Amino acid sequence: MSDSAYLFLGDSITDAGHLWEDDPRMLGRGFVRKISENKNFSSSRLINRGQDGFTSADLLRLTRRLSDLDTYDCITVLIGVNDLSVGCYADPAWIPDKFYQNIRELLSLIRSSHKKRLLLMEPFLFVPPAEHLHMLPFLKSERHILKKASEFFDAEYVPLQTALDDGVQKHGMENITVDGIHLTDTGNQLLAEQWIKQFARPV
Repeated sequence: MSDSAYLFLGDSITDAGHLWEDDPRMLGRGFVRKISENKNFSSSRLINRGQDGFTSADLLRLTRRLSDLDTYDCITVLIGVNDLSVGCYADPAWIPDKFYQNIRELLSLIRSSHKKRLLLMEPFLFVPPAEHLHMLPFLKSERHILKKASEFFDAEYVPLQTALDDGVQKHGMENITVDGIHLTDTGNQLLAEQWIKQFARPV
């Protein structure tokens, strides 16, 4: 896969400080870096376009400015956790209405030029903290929207929550997530393993 190119789009979970480290590849400290360290992808070109704080609307705006979507062998999208705060505290109609609209427009935009593999990764959340309990119904709605969209746009839906919850049972919450949203080094490794597992499946 030395000549392959992979684009990763998302929020802070994808971003993982990729613009702030002394790293010419600008991969960050998260799951994108973990994927790059796998022997099957160590010589591939990985592009991290994650951005801290992004919602689905922000990601849509960014993607509209990208003119090279057709050059990638695979595009990965992980988005939704920041939309939960908008839906829970600011605009109850954001989920499902606006999130649905943004995801459909985002995937339509990607598919207008990118005809190869497209991976939609499942947004995830941990409890505690207790306030996340209020977000769980919105999270369930997001997942439903993403699953349906993956079918319509010929994308691959990548479940994450179960694998991460299993990691919590095995390693303890504090060894998987730092705040109920962002991942530790071990958590990022688990996420990367789910991506690699999905990518290895024949299409």
